[in-house]
Amino acid sequence: MNLDHIEGWLESMAARGLHYDHSDAFLFHFRRGEPAAVRYRLEPRGTLDCPEGMEHCRTLGWELTGYMGKGFSLFRTWEPDAPELHTDPVVRGYGLDKLARLVRWFATPMLICALVILALPLWLLLAWDEPVLSLVTGSGDNLFLCILSEWIAIYMSFRSFSSFFALRRRLRAGKEPRRSGWRCSARINAACLAGSFILVALSFAVLAAGRGMRWEGETATVNRPFPDFALEELEGRPRLEAAPSVWSVERRGVDLDNYVRFDWSVLAPEQYEVERNMADGDYETSFRLDWYRLSLPALAEPFARDLFSRHTFYAEIPERYTVAPLDVPDTDAVLITEEGGFGQDVLLCRGTVVFYLRYYGDQDLSAHPELLAELAQFDGR
Repeated sequence: MNLDHIEGWLESMAARGLHYDHSDAFLFHFRRGEPAAVRYRLEPRGTLDCPEGMEHCRTLGWELTGYMGKGFSLFRTWEPDAPELHTDPVVRGYGLDKLARLVRWFATPMLICALVILALPLWLLLAWDEPVLSLVTGSGDNLFLCILSEWIAIYMSFRSFSSFFALRRRLRAGKEPRRSGWRCSARINAACLAGSFILVALSFAVLAAGRGMRWEGETATVNRPFPDFALEELEGRPRLEAAPSVWSVERRGVDLDNYVRFDWSVLAPEQYEVERNMADGDYETSFRLDWYRLSLPALAEPFARDLFSRHTFYAEIPERYTVAPLDVPDTDAVLITEEGGFGQDVLLCRGTVVFYLRYYGDQDLSAHPELLAELAQFDGR
């Protein structure tokens, strides 16, 4: 509610035949009637709404219409010649001092909450171990939509508070409240409300879309395309077959060693986790693949850093790792080996595609760049 324009707005509505009836926490209620030149005046509660004050107002041709919030009484007159309730705006302005203290008392905790909410995104980015990865693959996009909606709500609250102090300053300067300009204020309020509702709706839509598009299943039975590393070609063993996890088959009824999961988010519309475990006689080989297609190319580099941090302990013990560049056409790729480890890791970026491959087997991945390039070129079909 913009107090600096509220009187002019109500008078404009009355000129259109919509006369103020009452207001609640969310809405103003009007009743239809004949267009009329009605004047409205806001007064602090407890000044003119007492029996003596109302009797004085009636003698001047004014009537108490109702209350706005906990701080104001609203008076109106239908008589064009009725004298003003206050002939001196300065006196009226100083009459708001008591209410100003109450407004500050309400505004202070709200300001503290506003600062906390404004700082929340920065705190999350600093507190998360892998902020970009968490933002992209988790519910970070939905969280930020909610935070934006909260920012709009805070902005609207402070506009309401500031309008009170603007009205007070204007009266103290000897000026009457504005009768025009309320349309611009109304448009701003409408835009803020629409933006807030849109953000909340988008938040629910993102949640629903994420749940609706998620799927998973065993690699041998899913009927959807997914990025698959060609172990048979890498190992040179065409007779490799899936080696199921006995534990997961017995306990959960699915083979989690040969499994694929798909997830979706606004910032990463394609997210695959693929695990394959294959054997040929006594020889066994496996891989785990985390494959992502991002919405924004600018996210690729920080996302890759976070992915590297999640899958290694390089930040704590860098001496255990050897990181060497890989020559894969049209990509930025590195080969990661760990001292005393049994496998090789590959971190690769190609445009908006980022993947982390962990391979266990006897082959040298650097000798097969074409297989890595093929994995990077997966297009979801």
